[in-house]
Amino acid sequence: MILSRLILSSLLLGLPLVSVAQAEQPAPIPRLYVGLAAYSGPYQRFGSTNMNGTDINIPVQATVGYQLRPRLAVQLGLIYSGYKRGYHYAYDYTDTNTNQLNYSTNYTYTLRTFDASLLLRYTLTRKAAHRFQADVVGGLRLTHQRGHRVGSDIYSYVNPSQGPSTIVEYDNLYAGNVLSADLGPGFRYRFGQRLEAVADILFCLPVTGNYHHVDSSLALGLRYHFGQ
Repeated sequence: MILSRLILSSLLLGLPLVSVAQAEQPAPIPRLYVGLAAYSGPYQRFGSTNMNGTDINIPVQATVGYQLRPRLAVQLGLIYSGYKRGYHYAYDYTDTNTNQLNYSTNYTYTLRTFDASLLLRYTLTRKAAHRFQADVVGGLRLTHQRGHRVGSDIYSYVNPSQGPSTIVEYDNLYAGNVLSADLGPGFRYRFGQRLEAVADILFCLPVTGNYHHVDSSLALGLRYHFGQ
């Protein structure tokens, strides 16, 4: 009887400790997330690609991330944008021999830009239950840009009797890579357990190439979390 009472008393005394231990365990968080956002940055601008503003370039960013800890995540981002435009213009001019000539050009220009980024995201907000979260985001970004210009230039005398026209054809390819360091704030607003809106404002400093001035980028989109 005495032994039974001791066992029962120990169980009753241990219940509060078990409850406290269970309450202190953090709630499981979704580990993997994917996102899609509109992006504007130093080499991929959101906006018009021609003089009259009729063609709009909208860079798109896809993100895959993994939550290493409740307040620390690593993410890979891929961004793409591109456009193709045709150009034609002409004008008259006088050469060094006072001959009147007409210059005309007709060409197409294609530009493709790819960004790949590896970033760490550290959450400043201490309570994960809050819908609004503020982060510090930083890492590296590699940009590859490829331009292709193909067409012809025509030089002709205004008076055809002065000589034949000269046609210069060209097919030029331009390509380059730039590595940048990114750092800045990120903001998230959670709509539910898995879906949230995300805005990242990063300051970008090229560490390769000829230009080393600070620029900025903005990504605005949605993110969805998977699993636990």
